[in-house]
Amino acid sequence: MAIAGGGGFWAGLTPRERVYVMVLVLVFFVMGTLVLLYFRGNALRETEQEIGKYRLAIDDLHTRGAVYKAKMEQKNAREKAISTECAQFASLLDEARLAVEGFNPTNEEEQASLEVGGGLTKCSYKFDSKEMTIEQLTKLLTFLESKPGQYISTENLVVRSLSGSEDRLNADITLVAFRREGATAPGDESAVEEKP
Repeated sequence: MAIAGGGGFWAGLTPRERVYVMVLVLVFFVMGTLVLLYFRGNALRETEQEIGKYRLAIDDLHTRGAVYKAKMEQKNAREKAISTECAQFASLLDEARLAVEGFNPTNEEEQASLEVGGGLTKCSYKFDSKEMTIEQLTKLLTFLESKPGQYISTENLVVRSLSGSEDRLNADITLVAFRREGATAPGDESAVEEKP
């Protein structure tokens, strides 16, 4: 049986079916809109997090930039304080003989210099000290390591007691100092900075 006027699909539906189709189309559009809003919200959240990271980095640059510059200046000052020559260990031990009573080094031997990287060279000096008390040994190491103008430290210390009843010690000591490479004279630095 043909429908008069040829109304098509919509005309062939009952009013109840039409309502169901309209509700289905409405639900489709609402769900599509919700899914789009969800994905857009995720994208916006990621963008906001990225913007937040950039803001923190800019804040760090503004607030901590001066601190960073100050620390770099301190680092450069410490590096410049490192001597451009190795410590004169033999003369240092001569000074220690006068400063520490009972100190008489033996088996003195200068070790080969060693490149440690970063423009630094390690200089080593090994010697023995015989029949010293713990106080004398402590005073000696303090004197050697607190020498102004040099970074000197004890790399190796082997202490042996002569006997269980005496407080006399024998010590094998290795001192190290560091030398900075590639130093320029103070007048040369200004000449280098003036070049374009």
